[in-house]
Amino acid sequence: MEYKRVPPYTHSSGIYDHLMADVDYEGWCDYIADLAESFGFGTASVYDLSCGTGTFLNLFPAAKKYGIDLSEPMIRVAKALHPGIRFSTGNMLRPPLKNVDLYVNIHDALNYISSFDAVRDHIRYMAKHLKPGQTYVFDFAMRGVINEYFTDTSYEDTSPAGISFKRQNTFDEKKNIAVTDLYIYYPDGRAFHEQHHQYIFDYREIVKLSVEFPSRSFIFLEEFTFDEAHEASNRMLVVMQ
Repeated sequence: MEYKRVPPYTHSSGIYDHLMADVDYEGWCDYIADLAESFGFGTASVYDLSCGTGTFLNLFPAAKKYGIDLSEPMIRVAKALHPGIRFSTGNMLRPPLKNVDLYVNIHDALNYISSFDAVRDHIRYMAKHLKPGQTYVFDFAMRGVINEYFTDTSYEDTSPAGISFKRQNTFDEKKNIAVTDLYIYYPDGRAFHEQHHQYIFDYREIVKLSVEFPSRSFIFLEEFTFDEAHEASNRMLVVMQ
């Protein structure tokens, strides 16, 4: 079958929630609430810098909620599903600033940036513009989770809307790039191919951010725990204040 190549999150927006059905969004909400209680930051207003279709924001118990995503198709789905939340297209690397308690950028979003210099510039931007009392929570997928779930794995399924897809994952160990090929087939015969790249950054580079931005405090955690992150962590979560 011949598939038309399209940018990431173009046609996968229509099956994204099905693809992410195994993600424990309620667990994410509980974890961030626990972090807020332990580290003393507010959650009454939240701004998701890579909101996707808005599932996390919809579940998160904040009075004011904002979300941006680079993908316009994803934002269209988010607006249709959750009309009570303020969604717009935007670049997470230099997001429009909001007067909120909490910025979040989770689910490995920064791994999709091809250069750690660009990630560092993003952290510099956030470090410059965070106001007193604001907190930024973000995360990274590390080598362990890629080895476990994204190395030579594949599966096929069909969404409730009848859209079939095949997902194939490979990992280039020399370049530290995880590649996901997503083949999407509609009942009317249209077929599309999206290729997604995740860049696996070095643990030491990430931790060094705390030295580069001394005016900010950083907490590096093994995600979903309160343990300090380490080189063998599957995922690393960072609390920046």
